[in-house]
Amino acid sequence: MMKNKVKDNFTSTNDKEPTKLTKDNRSNKDAGNIKNEFNVRILKETNNSITLEWNLISETDVYEIEVHHKVKGWQNVDWTSKCFSTVTNLDENFGYILRVKALKLNAAEGAYWTLQTSSDIVGCTLAAEPTAICLFRAIKKDQQFLVKRILRHRPILIEYPGPNGYLPLANAIAFSEMCIVDVILTYGASVHLGNINNKRTPLHQAFYYGRLPVARILLNKKANMEAKDIYGLTASHLAVDANQGEILKFALENGANIEARDACGWTLLMRAVVMASDLSILKLLVNCDADVESKDMNNLNCQDLARLYGNDKAADYFQKILKLKKEKELQ
Repeated sequence: MMKNKVKDNFTSTNDKEPTKLTKDNRSNKDAGNIKNEFNVRILKETNNSITLEWNLISETDVYEIEVHHKVKGWQNVDWTSKCFSTVTNLDENFGYILRVKALKLNAAEGAYWTLQTSSDIVGCTLAAEPTAICLFRAIKKDQQFLVKRILRHRPILIEYPGPNGYLPLANAIAFSEMCIVDVILTYGASVHLGNINNKRTPLHQAFYYGRLPVARILLNKKANMEAKDIYGLTASHLAVDANQGEILKFALENGANIEARDACGWTLLMRAVVMASDLSILKLLVNCDADVESKDMNNLNCQDLARLYGNDKAADYFQKILKLKKEKELQ
């Protein structure tokens, strides 16, 4: 049985409902010669309204439109003398049972008689169009089939940012499983477009969250490994920040610029020192021939930065590296 509800603020064209005669107080006089049927039909449905249309009934003075409430019963929502009516202020994505009554005024008794009542008709308001917020929530909750449904209905949302400024692909990389990333890529998401605020691309997200399989797919789709955000950080810089050694190693093996510099002039190795990355990250960069003695825009090298930022672990490591380097030079 369909559940129905009626708001108290249904639109009505009249402020006062005409007086109706009941079977008990109605005279035996013929109400009128009925020549046709109502044939009520749904003309239009929107998010919060339903428009009905019907055939005019002979000798009718006014039509009353009613909607059924499961507790209150039939409730008046409109009066009209025309052959159509729009019931507004309805809840979206909800079903309603409606009917139309043809009434004739009995001037002598000052009341309306019911000439004919239509059959009940069911109308449903439409669901609102899915928005970028809907897609963002579906991605964040890892709802693969809901993501598919939203994109199938509104594929344009594939390039609309969520409330965090990231596009659906970047959010899927951060929050969801690989299957949702595949769905979004299937719908044509760009691997180049970044966050509207910080310009971070999907590849930045993949490196920061250590999503190696995603990174492989993005690079196969020609994603730019050296793209920079507003702080001058490449995807490899973010891998250093997040201690993502596996994906950093993958990047270096696939041609990432180990001497790429951010807005402060810091290379990957300098960034590892400043961000207090694991010693394994420092060793990986040094083993891949990162320049230990290169200097930033303030003329500070890695050892200087380690002392400045209180990174004793990195300072000791660089001291050993430089000592070994001098010993090799003396041999």
